[in-house]
Amino acid sequence: MNQDIFELKLQGYCCSQIIMEMGLRKLDKENPDLISAMSGLCNGFWRGKTCGIYSACFCLLYLADPEGSDRFHANAFHDWFEDAFGDTECDNLLEHNPMNKVEKCPMMLEASFAKVSELLEWD
Repeated sequence: MNQDIFELKLQGYCCSQIIMEMGLRKLDKENPDLISAMSGLCNGFWRGKTCGIYSACFCLLYLADPEGSDRFHANAFHDWFEDAFGDTECDNLLEHNPMNKVEKCPMMLEASFAKVSELLEWD
């Protein structure tokens, strides 16, 4: 697992907060209020719905590229996510077993952030 993901998880951040914090670091920005607000996306809106990793990546794409190519990035990310993981719903991704978070979520976090970084051409 990526060291940043591990450290942020130890600080109590959820998946959507981790994605945004890592993105803000890449953008050389800080925004504690935004990180706090991202907790609303955790665990599929706390109801097992749309994956927090998936939704946070969209937020980050739009934050990082507000001038227009974001729609291309968003479409590309959506297609990649569905191809890579088969679904966008938290409960389905975890096969309706919250214990699967331990194994699946860190891998999905790392792969999704890598894809966002690729789309935004971050090193």
